[in-house]
Amino acid sequence: MNYSLSDHSLSHKKNRIDLLSKQFILLIFTFLLSLNCYSQIANTDSLEGALLRTDDPKERLNITLLLSELSINTFPQQSFKYADEALRLAESLGPDSLVYKANFYLATAYLELGNYPRALQLYQKLIKDAQKYIGLDMLSRINGNIGNIYYFQLDFNKALTYYNEALKGFTVTAAETNRKKILLRATLLNNIGNCYNEEKEYDKAAAFYNESLGLNKRINHLGGIANVLTDMGQLYRNQGQDDLALKYYNEALTLRKNNDDKLGLVRSYIKIGELYFSQQKDLNTAEKYFKDAVDLGSSIGAWETVNEASSSLYKLYKKQGKYNEALQSLELNKQVNDSLFNQERTRKIAELEMQFDFDQKRRFLDANQKEKELYYWIGGIGLLLSLTIVSLLFLLQRNKARNAQLEQLKLQLEKRNLEDNLKIKDKELTTNVIHLLNKNELINTISTKLVELKKEVGEDSQKAVQKIMLDLQSNLQPELLEEFEFRFQQVHEKFYKNLNEQFPNLTPSERRLCAFLKLNMTTKEISAITHQNAKSIDVARTRLRKKLNLTGTDHNLVNFLAYLDN
Repeated sequence: MNYSLSDHSLSHKKNRIDLLSKQFILLIFTFLLSLNCYSQIANTDSLEGALLRTDDPKERLNITLLLSELSINTFPQQSFKYADEALRLAESLGPDSLVYKANFYLATAYLELGNYPRALQLYQKLIKDAQKYIGLDMLSRINGNIGNIYYFQLDFNKALTYYNEALKGFTVTAAETNRKKILLRATLLNNIGNCYNEEKEYDKAAAFYNESLGLNKRINHLGGIANVLTDMGQLYRNQGQDDLALKYYNEALTLRKNNDDKLGLVRSYIKIGELYFSQQKDLNTAEKYFKDAVDLGSSIGAWETVNEASSSLYKLYKKQGKYNEALQSLELNKQVNDSLFNQERTRKIAELEMQFDFDQKRRFLDANQKEKELYYWIGGIGLLLSLTIVSLLFLLQRNKARNAQLEQLKLQLEKRNLEDNLKIKDKELTTNVIHLLNKNELINTISTKLVELKKEVGEDSQKAVQKIMLDLQSNLQPELLEEFEFRFQQVHEKFYKNLNEQFPNLTPSERRLCAFLKLNMTTKEISAITHQNAKSIDVARTRLRKKLNLTGTDHNLVNFLAYLDN
């Protein structure tokens, strides 16, 4: 199988390839090579013991070839060392076919380790002599692996060319009973379907998927069936047919549960969660599948899938406004990313050490005949070291950028909280202004009624009424205005600071007028609070425009004051 290409949050274009897909493609064309020898050996440990007990070069050659073959999927670095030892022995013993086989395992180890240029170089060298030493079957395996290299580099046209060449060596008739051969063909067909899926040639992709599905069902390969169903689900999702996509995803999920395929289950959870999340209809269901993927992926150590699922959870919680959960998911994603980065760095260093040891041995063996090549190799190793260091520095820098993005998100959340608090205080201030207006309207109403009452009462009572009127006008107004100004300064501290710094010659009453205008209050509302008539306020506005250097300009006074808050 090769899983459908997925959308990771990483920057490089290769991140579109599903990591599990990559593992499975490599598995098919290397693991199946060793099926024919499982009946001849007990286990890898017994072979390693046999290697220690013999000094016979021919026996050591056969054992190292077997060990390289058996460890290619599980311990590619160890496989590389065995292949290197086998190559040295084969060159000393002479048979070209064994040299060829050792080089094939060496190339496959490079492929498994992700060193695609070196793997491609060796495969292209081997492909010329494949039929001479091995035959059509091995030639097809090499073509399949070259197709994988181009697939991982997103060159789908070249991948298709090599996959189709590989198919020629795995022709399956209706009477075919060779399970290994059927599975190889089914896998190639699925890979071809994925290439067409990526190229948006959906009809062709569907045809290859269906043929692959039929072959997997023929040999009852449950893992292969589930993988093809997942790819078919992605095919329909790419075409916007989410109902069909969900149907195939669920069928694959059921098979993986029955087959106790934990890694496959994690991928199914992520696929189904992504589908629900993309629909934006049932985010709770999407959350459940993403959480299941994180939990199961963590339990089996599938950190690439945990990385993908935690990233999706972060996006989901952010969409829902659950910022605490979003931050937790982001922190988990960062931890997993850091762990994966450290693993990748360790792998790169080990690969570099391996390459260095290999090159050193090559130079030692050829020193007498190829003295000049020694300098070329040193230069090549230096370049490789430089590129590795640059790559590591780039990864470190990218990690710093991730931290900076997280810090920026934190600042944005803090800013949003401050803005929310400012809105609340603005509402409180507006409420207080309304309260001031109501108070002053009440004062005016009472004062008017007292004036009328004063005319109707006796002379003794007139003095008492007059005193009440004076108390209302003189005692309440300053208190209300001071309270308003105090509250306004609390909410718009930056506004007052900028106003005083840019225009220090403003009087207290002019600053107060600026506050009223900042709240977009009308002349009538200002008049109700200050007990000034409208004409006086208009005059004050004209005087204020002059002090703010707005006279003779088209600038709106209220808009100008609003900018002072920025």
